[in-house]
Amino acid sequence: MTSFALAIPLLVAGHAGYTHVGRAAGVDVYRQLASPLIDLRAEGEFEAPPEIVADILLDYANAGALSPRVVESRVLSADERHLVVYQRLHLPVISDRDFTLRVSHGVRGGGRWIRFFADDNRGPGERLGVVRVRLMNGSWDLFATGDGRGTRGVYRVQLDLGGEIPRWMVSGGAARDLPVMFEAVRRQIRQRPRAAW
Repeated sequence: MTSFALAIPLLVAGHAGYTHVGRAAGVDVYRQLASPLIDLRAEGEFEAPPEIVADILLDYANAGALSPRVVESRVLSADERHLVVYQRLHLPVISDRDFTLRVSHGVRGGGRWIRFFADDNRGPGERLGVVRVRLMNGSWDLFATGDGRGTRGVYRVQLDLGGEIPRWMVSGGAARDLPVMFEAVRRQIRQRPRAAW
């Protein structure tokens, strides 16, 4: 099977070209202002090892627990290293958006990585009243901290939500949503018994 990670355009390394646009809940959010896409990066800490954080992030069947915008999330296929997932988002003011993601994940050193991109050929057809997102690339890099008991998470996403909407409007909303997502992951961590780690 071809590596899904190779199909993703390279995301900007480090902070080059990104502008710090906010900090909330211990999460720093950066935005690539010159990009024609919504192009965001967020960094924050989790009080759990990378494998626990990755397990939560890869639980796409329960993705609504990480974002109230996700109103439908179905795993269409999965194996040990890859998933195909259909999701629909309910966004304020604008029409719902949907997409199918190809997801790959693995281990790097003491950490974990996750890569995803929209693949229109893998999921259900378009639905009336829902705008199809055709361009979305993203990643999670989860680095072990505190002798492997904690995680520094770096999230990146580039997307075009399509339709006739101002980029600044959706980009600003997405930037505000990222600390909320980190907090949701932390809530999921707190619900897990530490003895299982």
